[in-house]
Amino acid sequence: MDWKDCWEKGNMPWHIEDVHPKFLLHVDKITEKKNNAKIFFPLCGKAVEMFYLAKKGHTIVGVEYIEIAVKQFFDENKLSYETKPVPEIDGNVYENEANNIRIYCGDYFKFSQTLETNVDGVWDRGALEAVLIDKRGKYTDVMKSVMKRGAPCVTEVPDRPVGEGPPFNLTADEITHLYDLKTPPEKVDYDPASESLKSMNVDGMIYYYYKINS
Repeated sequence: MDWKDCWEKGNMPWHIEDVHPKFLLHVDKITEKKNNAKIFFPLCGKAVEMFYLAKKGHTIVGVEYIEIAVKQFFDENKLSYETKPVPEIDGNVYENEANNIRIYCGDYFKFSQTLETNVDGVWDRGALEAVLIDKRGKYTDVMKSVMKRGAPCVTEVPDRPVGEGPPFNLTADEITHLYDLKTPPEKVDYDPASESLKSMNVDGMIYYYYKINS
């Protein structure tokens, strides 16, 4: 799927304009009710949950490789930003210091703890499920490198026939393997795929939400 082309044409059926209802239900699992948690948004797009948490005093770190998405996030939230080159990811970081928001725009798979570390929690919606299957290990290696030991991650994964996608099917066993978990992740919720995703051929698909502790 040509994600850049989707953004350029404004064809992003996965993006929602309001804070995701499941995020609101489980945000305390992500922040662990801390007042100033460092929250990571992998392949973040222009997720509105980032500014929602920033306004509550949390530090936000996002990673995205499509520049249009990053600029739209700041512009639509009327946030100024400064950019600095980040050669480690062949890109830049966009930062709004006043609200403790940093979004790195570049190669996600080159991101590491040399740029950010000690992440307190993660909201992973639309990221792991969109990554090509043969790159999932590299994807979660990045996650594990930036998260504190034991940090929570709430992740959304679809239940659909193997081979279809994106989004691609994931099971609890696969998550356990990818994150080197000693016990399976906790299934905390589920949700039928929304009407807006029909263009992605997801009729009848169910999303499950798992809580992972790294």
